[in-house]
Amino acid sequence: MKNVLIFFVLIVFFNGCATKEKLVYKEVKTPIRCDYEMPTKPKNDGNFESAKELMIYFLKCEAGLKYCIGEAK
Repeated sequence: MKNVLIFFVLIVFFNGCATKEKLVYKEVKTPIRCDYEMPTKPKNDGNFESAKELMIYFLKCEAGLKYCIGEAK
């Protein structure tokens, strides 16, 4: 009788410790190192040529970022 009582207590104890939650998987993004060197940023003098150089600079930066994340065509 004593063994049955101990067995019952253990069943109740371990049943209370059991999880009722559902296992959920999440995507975890890990940082990676990219060997892309940023181009030097041109100065903005307020004229059309410096604005054009800035746009070229930003396009190069965007291309470098796409290369790093693997979206380069």
